[in-house]
Amino acid sequence: MATAHRTRRRPLWRRRRGTAGIAVAALLAGLCVALAATPASAASVDTGAWYVLVNRNSGKALDVTDRDTDNGVGLQQYKRNDGAWQ
Repeated sequence: MATAHRTRRRPLWRRRRGTAGIAVAALLAGLCVALAATPASAASVDTGAWYVLVNRNSGKALDVTDRDTDNGVGLQQYKRNDGAWQ
């Protein structure tokens, strides 16, 4: 006659301790990454100057549709021509 083999489960406190250990390790890893990152510094903006925003990949400039100055105006990428609307 075959006997049934019973597996023994680990106690609940041991399972929680393992999960808490993984969470602490992940938190410490994230903290190390955050502290190792260099702080961002913003450039100063001259409000009296003109700026052209050019896409690094396409070389196209940000263009304002119909030279509109209202809020919510449409923008598009267009070949750079140094016009006042770019």
